[in-house]
Amino acid sequence: MLIDINAFVGNWPYRPLRGNNMEDMLLRMNKYGVDKAIVSNLNGLFYVDSQIANEELFAEYSSNKIFKDRFIPFATINPTLPWWRDALEICHKEFKMKGIRIFPLYHHYKITDDVCIELVNAAKALDLPVSIPLRMTDLRERSWLDVDSAISYNDIATLVSKVPDAKYMVLEARVTDGQEPTTAESLKILRAANVLFDTSRGSGVPVKGPNSESLIYLLENLGLDKLAFGTETPFVDYCSPFLRLGAFNAVDEKTKQMIWSGNARRMLNI
Repeated sequence: MLIDINAFVGNWPYRPLRGNNMEDMLLRMNKYGVDKAIVSNLNGLFYVDSQIANEELFAEYSSNKIFKDRFIPFATINPTLPWWRDALEICHKEFKMKGIRIFPLYHHYKITDDVCIELVNAAKALDLPVSIPLRMTDLRERSWLDVDSAISYNDIATLVSKVPDAKYMVLEARVTDGQEPTTAESLKILRAANVLFDTSRGSGVPVKGPNSESLIYLLENLGLDKLAFGTETPFVDYCSPFLRLGAFNAVDEKTKQMIWSGNARRMLNI
């Protein structure tokens, strides 16, 4: 079984995207053997009210019975909005969304701000995973209008230290040039946390160093229970994420199945 924890529908203002709707995404999933995909709406990064993007996502998700079997909707919640608690309640109770995604870089708050800590605690109380992209696109190819920074593993560890019992999914799990080295203390916190790092961005080639992007580095430093398959669709072609899985050719079948879907299923309770 394959579960993709890093997928989106919706639009990106800086370049056109292909296959950025559930119907087209499902065709690719069928072609490549992906059983389920966690999906949220990119429009929520740019709308003044991100809840409108959640309503769009729910409408698309509800438009075809097969979508409910194959997609796992995550709400985009902006904790700087006064009504974020109402949005979270609607997405959880009415829309039955299975988790949330937060975008501090686009919604202009720090991952350790009080509003973020409150949101993560609220998600924890509802047993909803909190999904956090370290970045959305390669900073070397970004538009001059786009954000020019990324969240680091150290930032994630700081958040985890403040809300240690929450569930976390870290997307675009790699480091960016100019970031500080991941500290030993951060790795210790992340090893003890209920956190998954996706495979969408890390190189499959082992690389030495404290900030290695290697998936093998993540496997060796965080453990096999911390990795989960991700594609970053529709930002990249649907083939490249599968090439990265070659990094795990040498591991046993049990480990592969944990990364392919087991770890995600455990966190999502499915």
